[in-house]
Amino acid sequence: MAAVLECSTDTAPVRRVAHWCVEGLRLWRRYPLRLFLLSLAPMVLEALLQLVPLAGVALSKVFPLLLSFGVFQGLVDAVSTGRLRWSSPLRLWQHSYRWRALGLALLCGPLVFGLQQLGVAAIYGWPAVDAILLGHVAAHPEFANRTFSCLLILPGVPVAIGLGLAPMFVMFRNVAPWQAMQRSLTTMLRSPAAFSMYAGIQLLLTAGMLLVPFGLLLLLPLLPWMTACWYVIWTDLGRTGQVVIR
Repeated sequence: MAAVLECSTDTAPVRRVAHWCVEGLRLWRRYPLRLFLLSLAPMVLEALLQLVPLAGVALSKVFPLLLSFGVFQGLVDAVSTGRLRWSSPLRLWQHSYRWRALGLALLCGPLVFGLQQLGVAAIYGWPAVDAILLGHVAAHPEFANRTFSCLLILPGVPVAIGLGLAPMFVMFRNVAPWQAMQRSLTTMLRSPAAFSMYAGIQLLLTAGMLLVPFGLLLLLPLLPWMTACWYVIWTDLGRTGQVVIR
C-alpha cells in the first residue's frame, strides 16, 4: 500500500462521502485483524473502568479516549512505515502533545456522555441517572432493552462526529484542546452537506445494529472502519494532503 499525498481543499462536496467510506474500508483491509483488536481496546478499558466503584464511570469516559487517540496515531504512522504496531494505543505518551490530548479527552468524553445522560434522564428520570451515571445497572432491569440502548447511544453520535477532527488538530497542529474542538466544528460547517451525509450514514448503521439482537456486538466491527475513515477525512480536507490507498 502506498499513501500518495496530493493537494486538497478545505471543503468537501457530498460526493466525497463515498470516497471517505470506501477508502476507509481499503485502509482497514491493510490491517484487518490488528486494527480491529486495537480499536476494540478502548471499549475493553471502558468496561473495566466502569467496574471501579464511584469514580469508574467518570474515568471510563476519559482514558479510553486516550487509547483511541493512540490508535489513530499508530494508523498515521503505519501509512508511512507500512507497519501498524501493537503498542499504538500507548505510544501517545511518547509524543509532546500527550498533555493536550489528555485535556481534550477530559473535555470531549464527559461532554458526549453528559448529552447522552441528559437525553435518557429527560425521558426516564432518576432511575436512568442511577443506572448509567452511578453504575447501578443491575438495579434497573427495565433498561435492558434495545430501545433504551438506542436512546442512550444515538444522541452522542452527531456530537462525537462534530468533534471527530479535534484529536488531529491537537496531535498534528499543536492546537489547544478547546480550540481543537472549535476548529473541528468549524471545519465541518464549511462542508455541511458532506458531514450531514456522513453523520446520517453513521446514525443509520448504529441504529440498525442496535435494533437487532446482540446489536452492541455487531457495532464492534464498525470501530476500525470509523478510525480509518477519520484518517481519510483528515487527509482529504488538506490537513496533511489527500491520501489514496493503493
